Amino acid sequence: MNIINVKTKLDKDGIKAITGKFIDESYIKYPLISENTTVYNEHGELVLVFLKNIVPFNFAKQAYPFLRKASTPSNNRGMASGDLSDYKVGDKLDHLTIGKIDGNRFYPLKKDGTLSNSPKSKQVLSGVIGYMDRYARIPYCRATELTRRYFDEYKKTLPYIRYISAMFEKYVPEKYNKQKEYWEKINKDFRIDKTAFTSITVNKNFRTSCHYDKGDYKDGFGNLSVLESGSYSGAYTVIPKYGIAVDVRNCDICFFDVHELHGNTELKTKGMAERISVVCYTREKMIKCGTAKEELQIALERI
Repeated sequence: MNIINVKTKLDKDGIKAITGKFIDESYIKYPLISENTTVYNEHGELVLVFLKNIVPFNFAKQAYPFLRKASTPSNNRGMASGDLSDYKVGDKLDHLTIGKIDGNRFYPLKKDGTLSNSPKSKQVLSGVIGYMDRYARIPYCRATELTRRYFDEYKKTLPYIRYISAMFEKYVPEKYNKQKEYWEKINKDFRIDKTAFTSITVNKNFRTSCHYDKGDYKDGFGNLSVLESGSYSGAYTVIPKYGIAVDVRNCDICFFDVHELHGNTELKTKGMAERISVVCYTREKMIKCGTAKEELQIALERI
């Protein structure tokens, strides 16, 4: 395992300036990480653990068909989807007419010409499997639609997801133990069994702009794994504060602090190449969930 000690390369003003923006390779100040590596900052804090080609191929092969299916069109990825500086009110975006722009989101015009109350972001291929907590529009905890609709296919991803959790425990034990302790307080009906996760975000060929992950347990640690087909280059995951980048490829896992600003360089595909990125986490607000029966009753009362 290589050890790299890094120093801060970008101050708060520099970080603020690129938040919500796409990043390029000029922000990479250290050699690209592509082999087993652990990174610490100048305070001795763990920044990143990268594990090369560690996921068993049979787990990856079994999980791949459903994970690519789960990467569905979404207008709900907010800052990660990229800024809207090239657009103005009245422009068409993803077959919608922009009525108002607010940062990386826009409010489309409805058919009657009035402004929608539901903000959108640029459409990307991104879905969530596993479980979700309550929020204003859907005020009950539940298995995601993809999980319910394709449950047998979803189950085929579990060896892959459980393996990521096992590597989390092995290589980042302090953070894992905190997350596992929190996870155990969540009702078992909304936990992914034999893991430290409740939810998985799956993306296909999604170049994220510089963003912070939200909604996950803040004292845990993030992770990124990739499954791929075809040929591509780029799509490096960059943490600009430290000037480091990781080339996460097929069957690799990268554990890192997703509450540091991060984003991807350009994905350059050759032909029909696919990069399926997988992020496993525990949603912090799921600690408020009741049993599945109790949450179903809340759902029925909404009908």
